[in-house]
Amino acid sequence: MRRATVLILMAGMMAMAPAGFAADPDWRTRPPITYVLDYGQGHLDSPEYIAAVAASPPTLLHLGKDVVMSHNWGPIAGVGGENQAGGKGDAIRRLTPAETRERFRRLEEMVDGLHAAGVRWVMPYICSITLGGSHIRRTGFWEFYDHWDEYLEFGLPPRPELDPADWMQRNPDGSMKSTYGVRPDVDEFYPPYEPNMRYAACVNNPGWRTWIDAVARLVAAVGYDGAFIDNGGTQQCYCRFCQAKYQDWLRERYVDEEIPLLFGVGAGEQVPLAVKPAAGEPMTLGWVESQRFWRHSIHEHQQAIRRAGEEVGGGFILFPNGGHGRPESVRNAFMDSNYIMYELSIGDYGTHPGLIRSRIVDDISMTVRNDHVWQLKYTLAVRELLSPLLLTRGGYPSEEPGWVLNQETAALGNAEAAAFGSGAGFLLRPRWNEYADVLNCYRAFFEGHEDLFAGYVPYAQVGIAAFGDQNFYENRKHVTSVEQVTAELLDAHVLFDYITEDRFTPKVLAAYPAVVFADVRYASREQIDALDGYVRAGGRALIIGETPTHDLRVQPLDPQRLPAALRPAPEGAELHENMPYGEGTWLRYSRIPLDEVAGLLSRRAGELDIAPDAGPGVRVNAFIDPDGDAMVLHLLNYDTPLGAEPEPLEDKTNLELSVPLPQGAAVVAATAFAPDADGPEALAHDTRDGRAHIMVPSLHIYKVLRIELG
Repeated sequence: MRRATVLILMAGMMAMAPAGFAADPDWRTRPPITYVLDYGQGHLDSPEYIAAVAASPPTLLHLGKDVVMSHNWGPIAGVGGENQAGGKGDAIRRLTPAETRERFRRLEEMVDGLHAAGVRWVMPYICSITLGGSHIRRTGFWEFYDHWDEYLEFGLPPRPELDPADWMQRNPDGSMKSTYGVRPDVDEFYPPYEPNMRYAACVNNPGWRTWIDAVARLVAAVGYDGAFIDNGGTQQCYCRFCQAKYQDWLRERYVDEEIPLLFGVGAGEQVPLAVKPAAGEPMTLGWVESQRFWRHSIHEHQQAIRRAGEEVGGGFILFPNGGHGRPESVRNAFMDSNYIMYELSIGDYGTHPGLIRSRIVDDISMTVRNDHVWQLKYTLAVRELLSPLLLTRGGYPSEEPGWVLNQETAALGNAEAAAFGSGAGFLLRPRWNEYADVLNCYRAFFEGHEDLFAGYVPYAQVGIAAFGDQNFYENRKHVTSVEQVTAELLDAHVLFDYITEDRFTPKVLAAYPAVVFADVRYASREQIDALDGYVRAGGRALIIGETPTHDLRVQPLDPQRLPAALRPAPEGAELHENMPYGEGTWLRYSRIPLDEVAGLLSRRAGELDIAPDAGPGVRVNAFIDPDGDAMVLHLLNYDTPLGAEPEPLEDKTNLELSVPLPQGAAVVAATAFAPDADGPEALAHDTRDGRAHIMVPSLHIYKVLRIELG
């Protein structure tokens, strides 16, 4: 009886709209920000620097190790840079307490000046794990540790009893974990620190926690608004503190009777932190849970840093690095941080957003459009406090002239963050003269039009299962497939949203006319039942690649209890199946059907393409007011050329949009806004067949359409 009720409810919800949204009770979008990273060293006692920033102040200015005491050395002469910078010579000379007092004063003055210059948030660089020095020669941080009590006037707690050599992450055999190729146990120096070494501390170690919390309090004490935390996701430790905390953590997740059965230990025995199964070995729940525990430890560690900063300065913004390639960390470690950096250094054509024409031979070239939609929309899909900030490059370690960020693609980067994220930002380097117009234009647009960005939920035609936790099970093919489906739908101007594991429920699925489920090997019974009920009730589900063989506890699933469309395919079979099921349809494909995804998900030809004649360079995203009063549609021109000497940018003209509306809605007004426009632009529109038909005369780089509904 309950199953029938759920199916009836889903059918009713699916009949409501040709596109949909699932409103979370406590989550709404936030306005985007402008963001500059400046690791320079000339910031202290520099009116010239304050004046340069004041001409185009970003919302967020992220500095280097401009701190009272650096996380890796203690109070030292050098400032600026990140972990590698300033690791030798006079830069790591220990400051006397008197010199440290003077450093404190100069930092207070600088931070006050930057705030007065118009920067909303200023924050320096610290690190989640790094120490520098030699535990053998007692240099670097060890020299400071041996003089700790001389600096108690700066609010330091009593010196930890554990020597810093005992703060480090450990391998399963007990040796110190290597970091960046350095093996501290054998006194092997780290080139940027020569003759010293670089160490990886454990986020569960009480000594390290005492020290890094003290660093955070000093950051807040000079007036900073928070901290950027590098190496935020680098924790894989087997030390005694981790092993002990793991036991408590497991027993919060499993009852005592389950642990021997699931983890292969005797009753009452400890479960050791696991190592990754070798190639060809079966996946183990121990490895999955060990990784979850390390992410939990990172989350707990960073929230402790926040609390330490808040003890001094009220609010304290957390901005860890570590989102790139780690959606499982985004969802499990960073969800309660304010920002997450995606350090996107490596790409076939660099990683800056925009158009690249790659010459193949003679006058034959290939067109490439870089984007970061996966990172932005996945972070948004987590539906938590977290917002993404994107670091991109025009090649790494050196830039290619044809991939360089110019003023127009710098604008596109800001537009992309605004269009596909929530509270997101795009990193610009401190080239204050070059990027001044972009910074000023986009900050004014974001802050002057908060009503275009704040208070919405995503509005979409297609829901894509985006299960980042598949990486815990070493199923990295899933994310690759999601990214490929994303590219197909972007080119076809289809509105889509990602659905994370915890939101893959009947109510959420019912909001979408179509759902994509690609290469998910591990799924819960509840997730499978939700998908089965969705199709029975009239949904259209595209199943791509491998299907679930095990549940989330790594227990085999009985194929006979799975819907036919989710059963394992015969070995070597090439599937292209269309299977009616209840009121809906399963579509089963062995691989992603290139250039056909949008067509397969449509019930009628072209119904999902909301800008059918725009070409793949135009990309779209939409949000809606949960009360149904207004929709916001973002239009971007990814045919904006990259390069130091880019081709001329051609505007897109006469874009005819056909946007599905909520059931019974009609367009009252349609207005376009653009950062580089003199003012709002009223657009011609009408409502036909449940769709908004809107003409956009031109698109340069970015426009936001506010569609009033009645």
